[in-house]
Amino acid sequence: KVPTMAEMLANGQSPEILFWVGCAGSFDDRYKKVTIAFTKILNKVGINFAVLGTEESCTGDPARRTGNEFLFQMQAFQNITVLNGYAVKKIVTGCPHCFNTIKNEYPELGGAYEVVHHTQLVQELIDKGKLKVKGGAFSGKKITFHDPCYLGRANDVYEAPRSVIESLDVQLTEMKRSR
Repeated sequence: KVPTMAEMLANGQSPEILFWVGCAGSFDDRYKKVTIAFTKILNKVGINFAVLGTEESCTGDPARRTGNEFLFQMQAFQNITVLNGYAVKKIVTGCPHCFNTIKNEYPELGGAYEVVHHTQLVQELIDKGKLKVKGGAFSGKKITFHDPCYLGRANDVYEAPRSVIESLDVQLTEMKRSR
């Protein structure tokens, strides 16, 4: 069950967090699996959350990165209007680009929110004992994690993804130029 902000508002409710799904989480067949898995985690641990659904639009990150500041600001203002209309305080997203844009670029346009990457929330849930991870299926495996630029270099988020991976009873192998 994934409620929308509009449904929650209609029922007089307000979620603890807004899950910003993002373009990849909505449209990429492989990444949809991450979206579904993350919503299952949120439901399992009982976090009161909602999504924007059809009210969510691109953050404008691709437009800004390609030099179209006008389009970026149009998209950002549209999203900020929706988010502020719902009085959103905390946003969790799986996309490093959405994370960076909403966290670091929306405040100058009137969109100030607490923004957390989903690996940070999962790590917090594990650390607090609210989420138990069974790593047996991965025991003895080696995993290398590639730091997304907008998660690591731009926002200094390095430990949360690694901590979550290590909870799977795997050997985390670093690349030469990690972090």
